[in-house]
Amino acid sequence: MTRTGRATRLHVIAVGRVRPPFADAVADYEARVDRRLGLRVDEVAAEPLQRGEARARAQEAERMRARLTRGAHVVALDPTGKQPAGSEAFARWLGAHVDAGRVPTFLIGGASGLDESLVGECAERMGLGPLTMPHQLARLVLTEQLYRAVTILDGHPYAH
Repeated sequence: MTRTGRATRLHVIAVGRVRPPFADAVADYEARVDRRLGLRVDEVAAEPLQRGEARARAQEAERMRARLTRGAHVVALDPTGKQPAGSEAFARWLGAHVDAGRVPTFLIGGASGLDESLVGECAERMGLGPLTMPHQLARLVLTEQLYRAVTILDGHPYAH
């Protein structure tokens, strides 16, 4: 599934669909970000883990690679990645990339994470916090922080 509204200035590629209880909140934040900045969301099919986690990650990685756009600034969401020093810092980081004409593209892996070969191809790794969280919750946290960053950049009171 692919969703996009206006010109894409942000891109999220995620393994699997978001299900309740997170689905409504994710959809709301994605719509808010799309209205303000332009967001493309690609969901790729999750691979069954019964065949092995490494195989699942490799097949999911191929599906994610197929959705990448040329020249994107690709960021692997990874618990070992560098964490922004707060929402204001994340907003500054996001604004700098968007202003430079790059499309920040965030990769969210499935239940067993991202394939290491795909992570190695990314411009950077970013963590959402030191705790491990389910990939659906990671998507909610990312979309809320994207919306918060956009409102910070716009001077909107949501961020306060």
